[in-house]
Amino acid sequence: MKKIQTINLAVCKITPEVLRLVPVELMKKHSFVPFDFSDERLSIAIANPKDSSVLDDIQVITGLDVDAFQASREMIWKRIEDALPGLYASGEVKEIVLNGAEESEIEHGISKTVDQVIRQAVERLASDIHIEPQETSLYVRFRIDGVLSTICKYSKAVQPSFTARIKVMAGMDITERRLPQDNQFSQYLDHRNIDFRVSTLPGKYGEKVVIRVLDKSSFALDLSRLGMDTDIQTSFEAMIQNPQGLILVTGPTGSGKTTTLYSVLNRLTSPEKNIITLEDPVEYELLAGKATGLGITQVHVNSKIGMTFTVGLKASLRQDPDIIMVGEIRDRETAEIAMKSALTGHLVLSTLHTNDSFSTLIRLRDMGVEPYLIAATVTGIMAQRLVRVLCPQCKEAYHPPAKVLKLLFPGTSSAAHEGTLYRAKGCESCRNIGYRGRKGIYELLAMNDDLAACLKAGLDLRAAYETSKTAILKTMRSSGLDLVSQGLTTVEEVFRTTIEA
Repeated sequence: MKKIQTINLAVCKITPEVLRLVPVELMKKHSFVPFDFSDERLSIAIANPKDSSVLDDIQVITGLDVDAFQASREMIWKRIEDALPGLYASGEVKEIVLNGAEESEIEHGISKTVDQVIRQAVERLASDIHIEPQETSLYVRFRIDGVLSTICKYSKAVQPSFTARIKVMAGMDITERRLPQDNQFSQYLDHRNIDFRVSTLPGKYGEKVVIRVLDKSSFALDLSRLGMDTDIQTSFEAMIQNPQGLILVTGPTGSGKTTTLYSVLNRLTSPEKNIITLEDPVEYELLAGKATGLGITQVHVNSKIGMTFTVGLKASLRQDPDIIMVGEIRDRETAEIAMKSALTGHLVLSTLHTNDSFSTLIRLRDMGVEPYLIAATVTGIMAQRLVRVLCPQCKEAYHPPAKVLKLLFPGTSSAAHEGTLYRAKGCESCRNIGYRGRKGIYELLAMNDDLAACLKAGLDLRAAYETSKTAILKTMRSSGLDLVSQGLTTVEEVFRTTIEA
């Protein structure tokens, strides 16, 4: 048996390029950290080097042969934590010191600084701005392509004025610091109107502020532009043409569910139909710019005044609707009303937060919905994720071992894609991240007679899971690997965003 060598991580220089080869979540889960790679080999320090399954996963993700060295769990975690701030940092550290400044100068300086942060977020296509107070500094982070990046930090003295300025812009109470608040504002930037949703949350070191950036001009409300697999798109478009039934779009926050639903509504909008949407909040005006547009009524849900999804759904049914979109099914009552609406001649669209299409059936059952009702009303379930797309300027080709290709693409000869995959490298164009933009991957479960019969029989989980495989056109993992074989993304990115197939 080959003797396992130890490594002194304390003296190893671990670069961001090496760390980006493997998802941080995987490093933490299995207590390992990569520290070097060359000649198609990756060197890692791992607490349990005898765990061959972990080594196989790393080889599949990176396409590199793995050399494992033993190190203490404590040192591995220390090096991971030490590396994290710089791993996703994409801006220079800035400091503003207010000592000795006049109050009017401070206010003017903060107003200008906040405006610059917002403009920079828009320019970098950030989806969220995090203003995060810590013990000694105030940090600004942007979520770009689904990943948070530390942009800069400011002195602690800036914090009260910084937070107050954002509250003023959003019409919030600047004297209330003990309770969460939320509101929104709009700005005209780069020749377009952009909405910003602001949320505050009191924390140990002050109020955390998160600003959601809603750039309506970037919404591609066209099913043909979402990048679905041809078979999935054909089946999905057939589903939405049904006059009745329940169609669910599932996935975590930020997976593109709203864009998919809006694209469906944009396709179905007609003066001959009455479409009602219940949203929290209304993110995009579907008839904006259409002076003669008819057929859609968008309703803002507000639970503070009792206008919940359930209340809005009951009221919508008295409005002679053809199609109803419920922003999210959160409880049994809303689910049952939506399903009964689907039974009585309405097409109902909604979302759920689940990992994949099959787990949506389990989630509905756990809410208390009768299995026979699920079988009778659910037409299809679209599960989706967004994966980052490789920067075309710097993506790096590599040739993984044949056994890795066989694991990733079973039943396909390596010649089908010439055995060449790509990985992130980083350049000035992508701010040294290696990725630029995102693309959807989709999994569609189309209810069929076998699965419906299984559900009506009582939803035996094992039997239902096996039966559901015949109803799923393509898994998200498979859709993601299609993008890998096309050179659009990496194996690492697909494994980071999808569960095991």
